Parts: sequence; C-alpha cells; structure tokens
Amino acid sequence: MLDTVTRWEELGVFEEIYREARQRVVGLTMGLTADELARTVPACPEWTVHQVIAHLSGQSSDLVTGRMEGAPSDEWTARHVAERAGVPVDDLLEQWNVFGDKIGEMPRIPFQLALDAITHEADLRAALGRERLPDAVWQPTLVWIAPRRLTDVTVKTEFGDVGDGPITLEVEGYELWRAFFGRRSRAQMEAWNWSDRSPIEKIPFFPPRETDLVE
Repeated sequence: MLDTVTRWEELGVFEEIYREARQRVVGLTMGLTADELARTVPACPEWTVHQVIAHLSGQSSDLVTGRMEGAPSDEWTARHVAERAGVPVDDLLEQWNVFGDKIGEMPRIPFQLALDAITHEADLRAALGRERLPDAVWQPTLVWIAPRRLTDVTVKTEFGDVGDGPITLEVEGYELWRAFFGRRSRAQMEAWNWSDRSPIEKIPFFPPRETDLVE
C-alpha cells in the first residue's frame, strides 16, 4: 500500500482529488439557505452542513500553518468546528480556497486529506438531497483500497472484480466505499453477500456506525 501511495503522490493524484473535491463542494454549498446550513448531516450526526464546511476549512488551515497537535483526533476536528461557529459559510469557503491553494503547492499532499475531502463531499451531497458523488471520483480509490485492506477477498462489484482472495463478497461498490470510512453499520455490512464474513472487521478505517445509514 505504501508503494501505491508514493506512486499516486508522485503523480499528483491526491492533489487532483483534493482540488476537484474542493471545487465541487464550494459549488455545492455556496448560496445555501440558513435552514440548509443548519441541516444535520446524517453521516456525521454531531455536525450540521455548516460544521462540516468549518471542519474542511479548519483542516486545511491547520495543515498549512502546522497546527497539527492532536490530529486527526476527535478533539482536533472539534476545534475546527468550535473556532468557526459564528463564521459565515462564504467566509469559510474563501478560507478553504486560500489554504487549499497553498496545500496544492506542497510537494506532496497527504492522501488522508484527499480521501477525507471526498468522503465529506459524499456526506454533504446526501444531506442536501443532491445526486451521489460521481463514480469517477470514488471508484479509483475503492480499487486502490479494497485489495490492500481486504487481502483475502475478491470483491465482485457492478464494474468488475477487485482483488483475488479466496473469500468472495458481492456488493455495490459505493456501499463498500462508504463502509471503509465508517458510513455503514456492522449490520449493513453483514447483510452483504459474503462467502465468509470474517473479514468484516478489516473494512472500516473508523469504527462502523451503530445505526444503519441508507443513502
């Protein structure tokens, strides 16, 4: 996995993913009403739409300024939200653009930052009732993650097989992609078509949800 990360960093793949996600989220959230900004994001039940944007802005600011103590803990992300509680969303988006441009100038952008950006973009799209994240955005990262995270599994998706392990899993690709980032419950993952459910524990980078999330 580290070899793949390095190669993608050298090719600027993560920078492109992050930059394009930022552009889409800015377009998605500019001009939202107060009610829309106050809407709870089901994938992030402690945050509103405004607070998700505050986190994205604060994360980029911290990375550029080196304010990384405690990252990526819940306390670190909570500070992003708390410090920007009264900041208008247009200002948050402008801050994200400024610091995001500086991140784009770095020799290598952390792959976690790019994946976090598209994950939260998917969260926001679902909360606002917009169309799902384009397949061309998430599919390459799923193809990259799945065989390294699930080394014993052949994942059968609607766009082909991923991996070549002895255990088979038939699942919609987007569902697995969301599960990697803690957006599906254990019950949802168990309901997929497995030949052997033992690899479930290897799926989420973060703890799975306690309740089901249907998007």
